[in-house]
Amino acid sequence: MDWRQLRHSTLSRPDALAVGLERLILSGELAPGSRVPPERELAESLGVSRGSVREALRALAARGLVARRPGSGTVVLDPGATPRGDILASGLDATAELLQVMEVRACIEPSVTARAARRATPSDMVQLHVLLDAMRREPTRQEFTELDRTFHRAIAQYTRNPLLLRLLDRVYEIGEPGRRKTSLSAARRRATIEEHQAILRAIEARDPEAARAASEAHLDSVLHRIEEQRRRTEARGGEG
Repeated sequence: MDWRQLRHSTLSRPDALAVGLERLILSGELAPGSRVPPERELAESLGVSRGSVREALRALAARGLVARRPGSGTVVLDPGATPRGDILASGLDATAELLQVMEVRACIEPSVTARAARRATPSDMVQLHVLLDAMRREPTRQEFTELDRTFHRAIAQYTRNPLLLRLLDRVYEIGEPGRRKTSLSAARRRATIEEHQAILRAIEARDPEAARAASEAHLDSVLHRIEEQRRRTEARGGEG
């Protein structure tokens, strides 16, 4: 992994490192159980002090994203991994269609977003801005899709309720095959970014009802797009 990607930010060095590492964890690039390089090695890779690295790791540990274990180093945790969460998620049908998955998200995520608006910290909001900025930089289709999922996963993480995070993780897993088949035009990308921006504004304003409404509007937009694509597909099939 190229750890240098964590360097570029207008934040203080410890905050920039914490935000960058959190993004890698939320996106799954740093998987649960993996080890973060030792402080000295990471500091040398980034050209920063060990003190900055230590402070960033301390902040992540306080947020439940890593565990610092004497003799074992720093290990990445899964904030959604709980026995109850695994039992809850295991009951979801792995063969559901994308439209069904999106309807489940539409039932759950607006309330999740409202809770995040009450509980998100300033650091959480910085992370959402970082993700949104990355979506604006013309990433590849796969990168855009991963950033989109990470944005929503971050919001679930910021409820501080691991059951909600694990449930939504499972819902995203079930919907992933269908998501890969959907179109992602430039117009749809712009709409997604604008809808995410509305969600972020509401979270920053600590307005749960506005956050709920923005989430509902975003998911309704996605549902409408999926339904339209299905109708076009069926129409083409009928023409054959």
